[in-house]
Formats: sequence, C-alpha cells, structure tokens
Amino acid sequence: MTTSFYTGMTGLIAEQQAMNIYSNNIANINTVGYKPLRPSFADCVYTIQRETELDWQTGHGAYVYKTDFMYEQSGFQTTEQPLDFAIGGDCYFMVADRDGQTYLTRDGSFNLTNNVDSGQWELVNDAGEYVLDREGNHIPIPFLMGINELGDEYTTTDIDYDALQDAIGLFAVPNNFGLDQADTNHFAVTARSGNPVPVTAGYQLERGYLEMSAVDLATEMVHLIETQRAYQLASKVISTSDELARIANNLR
Repeated sequence: MTTSFYTGMTGLIAEQQAMNIYSNNIANINTVGYKPLRPSFADCVYTIQRETELDWQTGHGAYVYKTDFMYEQSGFQTTEQPLDFAIGGDCYFMVADRDGQTYLTRDGSFNLTNNVDSGQWELVNDAGEYVLDREGNHIPIPFLMGINELGDEYTTTDIDYDALQDAIGLFAVPNNFGLDQADTNHFAVTARSGNPVPVTAGYQLERGYLEMSAVDLATEMVHLIETQRAYQLASKVISTSDELARIANNLR
C-alpha cells in the first residue's frame, strides 16, 4: 500500500509538470516565432520484492526526464509593416542585449532606436535588443540619398529598406532540436545545438510578414485532456491506497 501511494504521487507530480508544459504552449499560441515544447516521460526505479523470487519486480512511478524542443516552420502573417521580417528556412536572427549577451530568435518584429553611444539610428527588436549583422555588429539604418536644387547629394529621412534587409544577419546551428527555449522569444545555444554560423543561402527573408506560433491548438488540447485524465487516475490510486491503509489499521 505504501508503494502504491508513492507511485501514485510520482504520477501526480509528473502529470502536473506535463500539464504546465502543455498549458504554456497553449498560452503562446499567438506568440510570434514560438516553438512548442514536448515532455518526455521515463519510469522510475524498480525493486525486487522478494529475494527468493528475483523475477518479481515492482516499479515506482514515472517522472519527466526532459522536454523536447519541437522545431517546425510555421505560417506567415502579413502585417504590411516594413520593419517586420519572417524567415523561410532553418535559420535565426541574432540579437544582443544591453550587456552584450547574444540570443537567437525567429521573432522579426523590429523597430528603430537612436543609439546615444554611436549617434546613429540602429535596428532593434521590441525589447530594445540590437539586431546583428553577419559579423555580429549592430546594424545602422541606411537612408536613401536625394539631390537638391543645386545638384548636391544629401541624406533623406527615408529608409532604404532593401539595403536594410540585405544587412540583417541570419544564423544557423547544426542541430535545431538542441536549442533551449528562453524568455522573450529567445532561443539559447547549447552544446547539443552547436554554435551558430552565418548563412548566405538556402533561406527566404520576407519583409512585411511575421512568422506565427508553431503551436497546433488541436494537438495541445488532446495532450492536455490526456494529461488531465492521467492526473485523475493517479489521484485515484492515492485515495484507494489511503482507504486500504485505513481499513488495515482498523482491523481488530
């Protein structure tokens, strides 16, 4: 009875963790560039109940031993905003925060900022992190040139969007599935993913579009219902074990 009680408890913990993962996927169904996670379960330790019967083993529950990063190209949504970009292909934008820490992202919702250090307008994401070029440098905003009445060339306030698009760096890693999810639409490089390298071919960079979340709501709801049912059954195992223990303790 004690074994079944703790076995049911491990099931409750594992299914609750899985429910947290699926719920987070559903919560990010409208997050730009989001890639869902999938929990993977494993059975816990086994013990031999009697030394005279070595083939009689009893398991002790389950646990979530890892989460898998489910990389998949998702659909594009038109925004008609010239600073929005979507990547077609297995590569990423690279951004750097104020401390110089770099991250990968599929979120191409960009803006402009006036960098007080360089005195230039530069490309940033919605969090104010700098978008990097292929060499890992900040991207100054290119402006179109004009000719005045005297025939002299001058810099206009109109952005050269074609030149800006060409300046944006795209990076690939050897193993997409080795990346870790991070907050604010970031992906963290790991030893399993390998180091990012700049790419110059094999992709499409679409201006005026954003890549939407790769979450499939129907699939996530099926997983959520399945997990909820497993949670209920594990709870029933605990209550049944507790009832059997109560009956045994009340025997005269």
